[in-house]
Amino acid sequence: MSDAFQEWLLLVKASLETVNMAYTEWQERWPFDFEDAFQSGVAPADAAAAANRHWWRSQNRALGQHCRLTEWCWLPEEHQGPCEPA
Repeated sequence: MSDAFQEWLLLVKASLETVNMAYTEWQERWPFDFEDAFQSGVAPADAAAAANRHWWRSQNRALGQHCRLTEWCWLPEEHQGPCEPA
């Protein structure tokens, strides 16, 4: 991995820490393609937000508590308000 990617990933991890999402724990269980996000020019904070939604969607699905209104909503079953895509 390049130095630029490593520096970018440190910013992603810092952003995830602000919402109490442990990168190592969540990434190990439900991998998010951070390299693709980096290559696509996604800002670190935006990549962290996308990973957060991906991980919550994955967890909700694993628990059988996922939204059943739309395929890619990351919110839990019976959430309030409109669906939000992961």
